[in-house]
Amino acid sequence: MRKCNNDRLVSFIIPCYRESEIQFRQSIDSVLAQTYTNLDVVIILDDPNNMELKSLGIQYSKQDERIRFFVNEQNLKLTNTLNKGLQLAKGDIIARLDSDDIASPQRIEKQMQYIDEYDLISSNFALINEDGNIIQHRKFPETDKDIKEFMLNSMDCMFHTTWLGKKSLFTQLNGYRNIGPFEDYDFLLRGINVGARYYNVQDELTQYRINLQGISQTNKALQHLGSEYLRTNIKKIEKIDAGEIEEYLNSPLGKKHLKSFDTYCNIKNKILVSCKMNLNS
Repeated sequence: MRKCNNDRLVSFIIPCYRESEIQFRQSIDSVLAQTYTNLDVVIILDDPNNMELKSLGIQYSKQDERIRFFVNEQNLKLTNTLNKGLQLAKGDIIARLDSDDIASPQRIEKQMQYIDEYDLISSNFALINEDGNIIQHRKFPETDKDIKEFMLNSMDCMFHTTWLGKKSLFTQLNGYRNIGPFEDYDFLLRGINVGARYYNVQDELTQYRINLQGISQTNKALQHLGSEYLRTNIKKIEKIDAGEIEEYLNSPLGKKHLKSFDTYCNIKNKILVSCKMNLNS
């Protein structure tokens, strides 16, 4: 039986933007309910005009001294906000959570059992819809070897909102890069290049909220094809920037892959919509 000491400070980095009050409260309450209590909770609002979330953030920071709430003076977007969170974090362990997702009470306690052996730890998770109903369970490879084999031949299998990792790895990789809407996958691939060790807890420790109407087809294609380009060119990944990825997407090869992805995405969307209809019936 693995044991977990409560002596290391874990910094949660939680960006928020325009989440609903209910979803925001569910997310932050799930952090405060962690059985692992030695936490530094960094919440950063990336919409300075969102008075509702600003008020809620201030309220939570007064309610629990572990919470520190910050408001960006202007919209910095996700990557810059995450890097700001890394700079603000006091702990030597970093945990991620999106502000509309829900962490199970034992999430950090279970992940911390592996922190001495691995640099970055994720977990299996459930997809939930806007109303909080589970629509899918997601299970990914467990070991470092299997995770890397999966990522180098298919896709990301360490979901960002479930991460817990050593701050030293984030420092070594200079945080996240402004590469596009796949900064997490870029981080993981660069981690492979420097020998980072990965582990995926097989317990379902996070609920990831998906908005079936919220992500445009264009953005899905960008995430998928951009990630594919990074994976194919992992040996020179540090030299790749957003401009090079855009150039690839506009090339004949990129357009061919885009067409194939559209067909796949249409089928997937029909399946997700069908799941939603079955839940409501």
